[in-house]
Amino acid sequence: MPETPEDPELVRDRRLALGQRLRTLRTDRNLSQSAVAAAAGLARPYYGGIESGQHNISVANLWAIADALGVDIGELFTSSSTEKSD
Repeated sequence: MPETPEDPELVRDRRLALGQRLRTLRTDRNLSQSAVAAAAGLARPYYGGIESGQHNISVANLWAIADALGVDIGELFTSSSTEKSD
């Protein structure tokens, strides 16, 4: 059966991938979760949950996080070829 956007496993994998990308962007800039969360207007535990793939996130919050990290929103969904994979 083909995967659908509602497939819980696919949704989980996408949340985890986004969280990993956010963590990479944040640590590359030597920022703490608290600093990014504050700059984005989010609670630190909520932001930490996004990085760990536990929370869904709104588009408005994606924009706020991208601004806090100083990147275009599209960079939240792409990775450079030099990034390490786990």
